[in-house]
Amino acid sequence: MGLEERLRRLRGLERGPIAAPAEVTAAGSEPRGPSLTERLRRLAPARGGPPRVCLPDEGALADCLGAQVLGPGVLLIERFLDPRLRHGRFRLSAMEEPRFLPLPPDCAPGNPPSTWLCLDTETSGLAGGTGTWAFLTGFLRQEGRGWVLRQVLLTRLDAEPAYLEAVGAELAHPARLLTYNGRSFDAPLLATRFRLAGLTDPLSGLPHLDLLGPVRRAFGRCWPDCRLATVESRLLGVERRDDLPGAAAPLAWLGWLRRGETAPLARVLRHNRLDLCSLAGLLPQMDAVYADPATQGADVRAVAADHREQGRLDLALGLLAGHRRSLDPAGLLELAALYRRAGQWAQAVVIWESLEAAGDLQARAALARYHEHRSRDLERAFTLTEALPFGEDRERRRARLLAKRVRRAARL
Repeated sequence: MGLEERLRRLRGLERGPIAAPAEVTAAGSEPRGPSLTERLRRLAPARGGPPRVCLPDEGALADCLGAQVLGPGVLLIERFLDPRLRHGRFRLSAMEEPRFLPLPPDCAPGNPPSTWLCLDTETSGLAGGTGTWAFLTGFLRQEGRGWVLRQVLLTRLDAEPAYLEAVGAELAHPARLLTYNGRSFDAPLLATRFRLAGLTDPLSGLPHLDLLGPVRRAFGRCWPDCRLATVESRLLGVERRDDLPGAAAPLAWLGWLRRGETAPLARVLRHNRLDLCSLAGLLPQMDAVYADPATQGADVRAVAADHREQGRLDLALGLLAGHRRSLDPAGLLELAALYRRAGQWAQAVVIWESLEAAGDLQARAALARYHEHRSRDLERAFTLTEALPFGEDRERRRARLLAKRVRRAARL
C-alpha cells in the first residue's frame, strides 16, 4: 500500500468513523456507526438518575454487627463471653498453664507475660503474599473470670493503615500468642501488611505457640488430616452447623465491598469467633493428649519422641514403658535407648535380646556394643558382630574385638 493510498484512507476516517461489522444500512450503502459523542452520551448516566457507584453504608453495617466505628473503614466488635459458655463438650473455663505440652522457650511459664492471646485472621485469599489482605483479625483474651472477644474489621481498602493501627493496639498488651497455623500463615501475612503500610510489625518478637505442630506430631499418623475442623470434632466435640467455610470468606468480603451485602460478612465474623473459641479449648485438651496420648487416640511414639526432643526423658520413658505391649520393634528400640540413657541397663538388655532373637539387626548391633563396652564379654560381642551384615562398621568393630582378645590373652 502506497503513501497516497494511506493518506486517502485517513482522510476518509476524518469524515466519519467506521461502523461495526454487524451494522448494515437498509439501502445497502456503506455502514455507519455511532459517533464518539453518541457513545459518550450512552455511557453517561441519565440526568437525575442514581450514580453508577454507590459506597456501602458502614453505619448500617455497624448496627447490623453490633460494632463501634473506630474510624472511616474500621469497625470493632467487642463481646464478653461467659466462662460457663459451652464449646463442644467443654466450657470456656479458666485456662490453666500446660504441664505436659511442650512449649517454646519464650512461652515457658517462668517467662512473662503469662496471659494467652488467641489470634485468628480472615483474609482475601489463602495463597498469602503481598496481594492477600487480612480484612478481619480476631482476638480472644482471658480477663478476670471471663473472656473478652475483639474483632477488628476492615470495610474499605483505603482504611488499611487505620485498621492495622487498631490491630497493633490489641497486640501492644503483653501476652503470648496462641494460633493454629498462625506461625506459617497469619503472622507472616500480617507482617507483610504492616510492612507495606510502613508500620512496625507488632508481632515480631512476641512469644508464640502454634498448636498445629503438636497436633500434627500427635495425630499425623492417626487421622486423615489435621485441619482445625477435624481437631474440633475429635477432641472438642464441636460440630459446626450452618458455618461459613473459611474458603468462602474472601467472597463474603468482596460482596460487601462491591454490593454492600452484610449477611455473608456476619457469618464470617461468627466463623472467626468459633475459631477463637476452639483455640481456647484446644490448649488444655492438647495438654491432656501429651499427658496420656493413648486415651486420646494419639500416637504414643510420636508424643514420646517430642518429649525426648524437649529433654523430658522421664516423660518419654514413662509413656513408652506404660505402653510397651503395643509398641512395634522401632518403638521398643526407642524404649531400650531411653533405658540406656537412664542407666537402666538390665531393662535395655532384655529388650535387645528379645528383638535380636527375632533377627532384628539394630538390636544385635546394640547388644554387641553393650557386651564390648559394658559387660566386657568379648566372646559374646565377637559372635554378635560376626552375625552382622558385611560392611565398614562391622569390619572395624570385628578388627577392634580381635585386637582386644589378643591383648587379653597376652595378659593371662
